Amino acid sequence: MNQNPHTPKSVYVTLGAGFVLGAVFMAGIYGKGFMPFSKALASDNHLPSFQARTISAPSRESVSEVRNLDAFYTNLAEFVSPAVVDIQSTSGRQVGPNGERMPVSGGEGSGFILRPDGYIVTNDHVVGGFEKVKVILKDGREFDGKVTRAHDSDIAIVKIDAKNLPTLAFADSSKLKPGQMAMAIGAPFGLEQSVTFGHVSALGRDKTVIENRYYPDMIQTDTAINMGNSGGPLTNIDGQVIGLNTAIYSPSGTSAGIGFAIPSNQVRLIVDKLIENGKVVRSQIGLIPENLTEYQKQQRHVTGGALVADAPENQPAGMAGIKKDDVVVRVGHTSINTQLDLRNAMLEYAPGTSVAVEVIRNGVHKTYNVKLQEHKAEAEQQPMGGQMSPQPFQFRFPKGLDEAPDFFKDFPGFTNPHARTQPSTPANPDGKAHLGVTVNNLTDDVRQQFSIPSDVHGAVVGQVNTGSVAESVGLQPGDVIEMLGNKQINSADDLISAMSGVKPGESKRIKFARFGKNSTIQSELDVTF
Repeated sequence: MNQNPHTPKSVYVTLGAGFVLGAVFMAGIYGKGFMPFSKALASDNHLPSFQARTISAPSRESVSEVRNLDAFYTNLAEFVSPAVVDIQSTSGRQVGPNGERMPVSGGEGSGFILRPDGYIVTNDHVVGGFEKVKVILKDGREFDGKVTRAHDSDIAIVKIDAKNLPTLAFADSSKLKPGQMAMAIGAPFGLEQSVTFGHVSALGRDKTVIENRYYPDMIQTDTAINMGNSGGPLTNIDGQVIGLNTAIYSPSGTSAGIGFAIPSNQVRLIVDKLIENGKVVRSQIGLIPENLTEYQKQQRHVTGGALVADAPENQPAGMAGIKKDDVVVRVGHTSINTQLDLRNAMLEYAPGTSVAVEVIRNGVHKTYNVKLQEHKAEAEQQPMGGQMSPQPFQFRFPKGLDEAPDFFKDFPGFTNPHARTQPSTPANPDGKAHLGVTVNNLTDDVRQQFSIPSDVHGAVVGQVNTGSVAESVGLQPGDVIEMLGNKQINSADDLISAMSGVKPGESKRIKFARFGKNSTIQSELDVTF
């Protein structure tokens, strides 16, 4: 039979005596002038005074609120992610070491499903110009995609042969406000279905030129966006798309907390036309619009409109009578509240159409009939010796990888499965001479960006490649090449044509100009290719 443990009486006596002696001892300390430790510290001139505080545990209600918030973010990501896709684009083939055929160039980006019958939205720079586009759904299914492009807007749709797909809806981006929460899902560095959270940092970022594309209106966000996020959705807390993740500002090429997305209203407008017509036809009014500042609105006693920054007399608007500093408030049946409204109005009227354009000049409303011209699209990049890098403010397309980033190298055996591969070739595999620049035509937007006068003609430099002939003679982005040899240059195609006849080792005289707001530099010198 088990017995209960028995404690000797001597143990209780000893413990009782100990408590009594301790009480007497402490009383003696305080009675002899000793003080509590906290007061002793306070008496030391070298130590700050403080009062002891009880650290309270978080209340059950506050913990519950945090858990609810955590669950909300999780549910939001689970709601959006099934409609986000990974897009891999490739061109060309080379023979591998074992005789297999391998892609020689390509990139990776993201997209989201707009319609359950397989219409996917992404950036044009993710899919444009590639021979093959593959779409990978979250559930692992893979499809070949058919691309329809709107190059100037950097928007494209990819159609896949699938049905009953999960979709995302557009939000009204005109109602966005800085400070709102935002979420991005995409494939940064090839890591599919990566979720990041942040905020809308600013709205209406304009005058942004990235790789020869002009972006008149962008959402700025601190939501982490990196290479591979391009074409993916930026959503609000309702899981609606507020923007199409497109670019980052980054000296290093990775997220610096400044990303840019094309607003959803702009994306929806372009996508609808691509699906309906298979292309986007844009007219040209021939003026440079800007948004009015709040002070300018007060000065002119208007609530909105597009300020005319320039209206050359040889362009449709100028020929009709519209002048610099006019405020455009209506084009045809379309009200104009911002410069983007004016640009989008050019999608509503065919080239050659005459439209009534209402402006406010010195407080007086005037209407002019303007005959719209065919839009002269900005030239595709003309790579005479390399890819364009961000100039001058390090804007980048987060579209893919040229090689595995450094952090992959910290993990032995871990490589980027989606990195681009390039065959090892000489600098000039075609045996032709290269100047080493990318060039563009002189559009109104380019003239405004680089302060180039309207009477100047040539090909404007977009980028100068490191170690190139162009770099050796001092060419810079924004320079206008006017002559090569004895050939006058009036466009990007003229320069490409002139370069086609140049042989390595041959010398040619090149003439170019550089413009500032109050200065012009002309250069003419001999170049050996």
